[in-house]
Amino acid sequence: MNRTEPHGAAASPLPEADAGAVRAAVVRLEAAALRLRSVLGAPVTAADGVPERAWRAALDEELCDRLIDLAAARAWAARETAGPADRDPAATVLRGCALWAVEADTTRVLALTAPATAGLLPAGAVPASGGATGGAVPATVGAADGAVPVTGGAASATVGAADGAVPVTGGAASAEQAVAVVAQRHVAALVTALASAEVYDAVCAGLRAALGPCPRGRAAAAWEIADAALSGLGATREEWVGADPACTAAGGWVLVDRIGRLALAAALLAAGPAHRAEEAETRVNAARRHTWNHLRQPPPEAATAVHVRRTAELVDWITGSAGRSGA
Repeated sequence: MNRTEPHGAAASPLPEADAGAVRAAVVRLEAAALRLRSVLGAPVTAADGVPERAWRAALDEELCDRLIDLAAARAWAARETAGPADRDPAATVLRGCALWAVEADTTRVLALTAPATAGLLPAGAVPASGGATGGAVPATVGAADGAVPVTGGAASATVGAADGAVPVTGGAASAEQAVAVVAQRHVAALVTALASAEVYDAVCAGLRAALGPCPRGRAAAAWEIADAALSGLGATREEWVGADPACTAAGGWVLVDRIGRLALAAALLAAGPAHRAEEAETRVNAARRHTWNHLRQPPPEAATAVHVRRTAELVDWITGSAGRSGA
């Protein structure tokens, strides 16, 4: 572990995220999921030798998982916007982590609906349009505050972030880079705040309160996965608390994502009993799949100074070898 003097939230101010930002993030995910449903439901040409039932089942599974992510985001937003407007630093961090997870889901869904690149999927699997064919139809890139229209040449756009707007020029590549910069800057701010023992412990306590006691029946399986994931935050606490964010932010997204997914899972579990028996059972199934998909990985471990150095060496080596090979 890379250990220096303690670092805390004051080192990197967190962007404000009010109830409007929460609702807007869910609206963006809803729009992306609606497009995904339309794209995956459209007729496609399967690869030779692949039974139609097989590839259709694969598409249905992908759609189901992404819609479950949406259900979790909706449940979290309903709980989040019903709470008090005034928030302490830990509650702000917890909301920021959950927002990051929702935005990550939106980005993934938008990527799934983009035209296939040559050689990635068989011809005809996804209808070509816009940038894939060199036409004038603008592509869109999901950003922290909405989809950003991207065009080639000298056109410019602005990628809005929670902590400031980033000007984008030069087409899709630069817009995607700017979105990555915005996302990782958000991660760095959250990881810096979580370096404070007070904030880290309060976030974990907030998650424990949101998760509540183990429910009865089939929901217990989802709760147990979430409980184990939350316990994992305690197991690796010393790697994050008091550490230098200049190192821990390198892999900080794993911590941010784990906290955000726990908040979403807790909200999805809590929403089940409030509905009719049939819908409650469906929500239990959604919670079981959501925790299975997102919370079974090992506890998030922090990067060290050695890791950061090796990352730089790997980047230099790989880019250098690509240049030598003419790639």
